[in-house]
Amino acid sequence: MEKLIPFINDLHDILSQAGLSSELNLPSIVVIGSQSVGKSSLLESIVGREFLPRGKGIVTRRPIEIQLHQVLDAEQGWFEFMDKRGEKIFESEDIRKLIETETDKIAGKNKGISPVPIKVKYFSKDILDLQLIDLPGITKNPVGDQPQDIEQKVLDIVMPFIKNQNSLILAVSKASDDLATSDGLKLARSVDPNGLRTIGVITQLDLMDEGADILNDLLNQTYPLQLGYVGVIMRGQKDIQKNKTIIEQIKDEKTFFEKHKIYKKYSEKMGVNFLVKTLNMNFIQHIKKALPIIRETIISLVQVKEYDLKQYGDYDNLETKENKNLLVLTLISKFSNSYKDMLEGRCLDITSKELIGGSRIIYVFNDNFRKTIQKMNPFDILSDDEIRTAIKNANGIRPSLFVPEGAFELLVRQQISRLRMPSIECSHIVFEELRRVINQISIPEIERFDTLANRISEVIENLLNKCLRQTEEIISNLIDIELGYINTSHPDFVSGMDMVNKDEQRSSQQQVQLQKEKSPLQSENESNKFFNFWPFKNNKQTELYDSKLDNLNKKRKSNINNEKQQKLQQIEESQILQQQIVINKIVSVNQQYFVNDPKRQLPQVPNTIKITDRPSKREQTEMDMIKDLLISYFNLVKKNICDSVPKTIITFLVNQSRNFCERELIGLLYKQELVDELLQENQFIQKSRAEAKQTLISLRTCLNLLNDLDSKF
Repeated sequence: MEKLIPFINDLHDILSQAGLSSELNLPSIVVIGSQSVGKSSLLESIVGREFLPRGKGIVTRRPIEIQLHQVLDAEQGWFEFMDKRGEKIFESEDIRKLIETETDKIAGKNKGISPVPIKVKYFSKDILDLQLIDLPGITKNPVGDQPQDIEQKVLDIVMPFIKNQNSLILAVSKASDDLATSDGLKLARSVDPNGLRTIGVITQLDLMDEGADILNDLLNQTYPLQLGYVGVIMRGQKDIQKNKTIIEQIKDEKTFFEKHKIYKKYSEKMGVNFLVKTLNMNFIQHIKKALPIIRETIISLVQVKEYDLKQYGDYDNLETKENKNLLVLTLISKFSNSYKDMLEGRCLDITSKELIGGSRIIYVFNDNFRKTIQKMNPFDILSDDEIRTAIKNANGIRPSLFVPEGAFELLVRQQISRLRMPSIECSHIVFEELRRVINQISIPEIERFDTLANRISEVIENLLNKCLRQTEEIISNLIDIELGYINTSHPDFVSGMDMVNKDEQRSSQQQVQLQKEKSPLQSENESNKFFNFWPFKNNKQTELYDSKLDNLNKKRKSNINNEKQQKLQQIEESQILQQQIVINKIVSVNQQYFVNDPKRQLPQVPNTIKITDRPSKREQTEMDMIKDLLISYFNLVKKNICDSVPKTIITFLVNQSRNFCERELIGLLYKQELVDELLQENQFIQKSRAEAKQTLISLRTCLNLLNDLDSKF
């Protein structure tokens, strides 16, 4: 059993050298308490040497790890400082100066603190094996270079040590303090609420007023702890000034307890010597409980480091050209397969809480592109005045009987052109998603070689750019195809004749209803109102033309099916057109007359003419029909684009980059003159591999020590 503490000390040394002290929580005894309760004096009494810094205020400004090694044949005790293993320091004053210098180096010279520990070993035949850690005392008020939140800074240093479930807590309090308000006990209770691994130490019993005692506290009746309390007496400042030795103090302490009228019954369980034995015994028991956990932790760390070493690869096997060529081909194949798997959904990470790979591309199509296209409305950028202007411009000097096709094509092409930019933008977004996939591919074997990783990224980037240019061109062609031919014969398009027939049926029903309600004179006036737009209303020929044109329009609305009637209609239409030519000549002569007349009364025609008046009934009907046609055809084109653009992007960008990935990489990188350059290993990887190997050696050494320990018990 006495071998357990030296074994733990050896583990501390091995893991400290390997930088694993923070990963493996080894057993230790942590000393905590308020500032100036005598922690450092207590530790010096346990060690038997005056080696710790002294002074006013906060003295311990960095954690000090103290290992005690019992050497039975040692003629004289000695210290070893930090990592200077084998360098013996015999004088206490020398080790104190080293501690002060090392503290100032990290924490500064003006009362600053630091969590970086100082390691000290002491070898002697007069001690028991222990592992002690002296921590900065809990203080409330900052001094010197200490921050305003010094109390919290001290707690940040102390808490990681006492949270270690494998550590014992040595909570130091003064006899004059109330245990219920003791900072050390309060802090210990926060991490050890049941007091299972806390030992209470009460100092300065000799400084209490005469007749006062703390027997109930020492008997564990006031503030119970599983491991109880021990009372000790330390050297005061006067004793130190008088050069009173620790040995003399321990003798005086024994005399004090043996002669005290209250404490003498319990003198055998008081004092520094009893405390050391108690610590040694409880520490051994604590180590025994912690050994299974330590073994499991070490085995787990070995497995982790073996895996890390495997990821770093074995560079020793790359001595021949054949092995290097094979490695380059293998890594290219791994990258290509990973790229394909990410796109096709075969690289599944069950811990992932977000979309990855190809699923993000589908999200772009469905939630970004398609929804944006479907939300497009022709009338977001098209006003009624613009529609009226387009209709009038398309009519020219010949007002149409129906909605002019030129106006419809002009307006619908304007809307189709709006689809070009979002379609091309969709290809760019997918391009960025493919770059994201490349960046997410993590192959440790490739990460070993910076040049190879960079060249792979460069080749794939060029391949994606090449595919993107082709994809953009095809998408642009798709829009040009839609612009090049407005297919009004499409079965899903609601044509103008369908709308006219519906409107005629609706208007004829309304006409019949109105005729029943109005007089014949009103009906006649309203029937001529729409076409009464000629400049000379008193002209008989104009009135005759209006009458015949009105009759002709009525005949067109009656759905004539008889061929003879159609021929008669054509003859009448020809006659009307001849009469219109005559009327136009008359109008032209009259207009010329008024222009040359110096007394003309008509206003000057402006350079820019815009429509600002309210639309007539006919114009409103034409606008409504244009709107319906625009919506019908634009929805048809949007449906085509929402289907063809994603197909184009998948085919010419995603699939081509996936299919040509490995071919491009092999063609550009698998060359004899490039192999050596590509396989130049990263210096960080070399360093990490060396550290992993050294760590494995240290951990396996620890396991061997554990196995040797098991064989002895």
